[in-house]
Amino acid sequence: MPAFTRGKSQLSAYEVEETRKIANVRIHVERVIGLVRRKYQILQSRAVPIEHMLTKPGEALAFIDKIGVICCALSNLSVSVVPLE
Repeated sequence: MPAFTRGKSQLSAYEVEETRKIANVRIHVERVIGLVRRKYQILQSRAVPIEHMLTKPGEALAFIDKIGVICCALSNLSVSVVPLE
């Protein structure tokens, strides 16, 4: 029995459908994250200097977060991996 059923033996039909929708979106999100990581070599590095992980005073994002945002923005400008209906 899955932990998220909250003590019930089964999910309702509505909950099953919502879970399927979430799983479908999750697949696409994971695929896009993988594509972004493979496309931009800067994201493939396993060793990141600690100073890139820290947020500087007066800034909202750490340097590595800024790199991630830019890579995702560039990816958003590319052709979609999800077929448009």
